[in-house]
Amino acid sequence: MKTIETNTYHRPELTADVQEQLKDFEQSNNIDAEDHGNRNKPLLHEENIKPYLIGNYHKAQAIISHVASVLQPAALISEVVENEKSTERKIQPLRNKLVIIKQKAVELEKALKGQHLEYGRLRVPLVWGAVCIPLLGDAMLNRPTFETYGYNFIESVGMSLLLAASLAVLAHCFRKIVALGKTVWQRRAIVAVILLLVTVLFYYLADTRASYLTHEAATYTGDGKDIHFSPIPFTMLSVLLFGIAVAINYFFFPTKEQRKATREYYALKHEYAFNTAEHERIEKEIEALKQLHEELVQVNGSIYVYGSKLEDMIISHAQIAFATWEKVNMMHRPDNGRPICFGSDEYPFTFQRNFKPINLN
Repeated sequence: MKTIETNTYHRPELTADVQEQLKDFEQSNNIDAEDHGNRNKPLLHEENIKPYLIGNYHKAQAIISHVASVLQPAALISEVVENEKSTERKIQPLRNKLVIIKQKAVELEKALKGQHLEYGRLRVPLVWGAVCIPLLGDAMLNRPTFETYGYNFIESVGMSLLLAASLAVLAHCFRKIVALGKTVWQRRAIVAVILLLVTVLFYYLADTRASYLTHEAATYTGDGKDIHFSPIPFTMLSVLLFGIAVAINYFFFPTKEQRKATREYYALKHEYAFNTAEHERIEKEIEALKQLHEELVQVNGSIYVYGSKLEDMIISHAQIAFATWEKVNMMHRPDNGRPICFGSDEYPFTFQRNFKPINLN
């Protein structure tokens, strides 16, 4: 068991009260010694001095009891003991939970070591961004085309965004659509049909865009009637950007199994982080409960030490008063004798201490 270092505890009013009672005790002790001496008491042949000092002993014991009534040592010890039991009742479930958490941590560490993460969380949004950005750029170039259909500026922007989103979804689902073919030739046919339909769409949009640009050139330039825009370059650019989007999705977008593995990996990491945080929280809670108990032990231990010092002071005064009693008694004896019972320097009574040396922890 470790020794508790207690902070200094002091109650000036109680110390002053004890000191005042000790002064009264010393005065009473001297008066009592003088009174008995004047009557030649104890007799010279008496061997027992206790009957003459029993009154003074009880007065000193009463001062000790007064200190105990103020500081209540039994309550101090009882409070520490009850608090220790209460703290242990609170800590035990936390310790049990901590064991489970530690076991869970071992399992999660093994699971994380067994996981092979090919891609990070940013892989999917980055691929989607790489697919959407070129398609969005091409679609926005077709915004004037939608204005020729009678849409206003905001509506044409919305149609362009819708076109880009549709092409992005098609690029993303391209591989799954092709996979619907049972044979190689069926899959090739599906690829050809999709590319043909997309090329026709792009050509139609490109032709409208080319006509729009030709008309704009004729309107804003003096010789604009000689400028003619061909839809073929626009069509080829759109097909190229769509092909790039399909290729990016095909080569870089994680498979279903890879995405599942990534989700499981980060789910394990999240669970491990939560488990670690819970571990730390419980340890802090246990430490806080122990700290509260230690603080109570420190406080009560300090009060206990203070009470013990007061008792030491009272007992010391009583022992000095015993020697003083014999001296004063002999000074006032008419027979000028020395009773046999004055031969011992040992105090003849044992005080009942309330603040005995004890380890409160």
